[in-house]
Amino acid sequence: MGIFADRLKQAMQQANLTSAQLSKQTGIGRSSISQWLSNKYVAKHDKVVTLAGVLNVSPDWLLGTSDVATQPTPEAAPIPVAVTPTPAVDPELVTLWEQLDQTQRAKLVKKAHKLLAKAQAKAQDPAPKKTGKKKKKKKGKKRK
Repeated sequence: MGIFADRLKQAMQQANLTSAQLSKQTGIGRSSISQWLSNKYVAKHDKVVTLAGVLNVSPDWLLGTSDVATQPTPEAAPIPVAVTPTPAVDPELVTLWEQLDQTQRAKLVKKAHKLLAKAQAKAQDPAPKKTGKKKKKKKGKKRK
């Protein structure tokens, strides 16, 4: 198994957290955490930093580039880090995104922008456009 997966498991055990609890505390999808734990993927840098913060270990230790597991004390790290809540993310979208290459991601982002622009335009003008043409009534047989 990979170093990252092993150390993530170890840190979760020490913090007494399940993958569901870690997901909730970090805002990272459970499927992503599961894939990291099964060594399918290694988390990207921003996710490693988030995980390390919640698990109270250093990002370098999680990645296997350091043997020092603990994060520096607040006195050693004078720069405060603002913690903002992470919005809920659809785990399926995250999983799909992680499987795309750069070209595919660029196409997906472009398509998402188009869909968003279309939705915003529709929200600003929800009424269907009138063309000025009147619909002809169907002529049917008159009953006597």
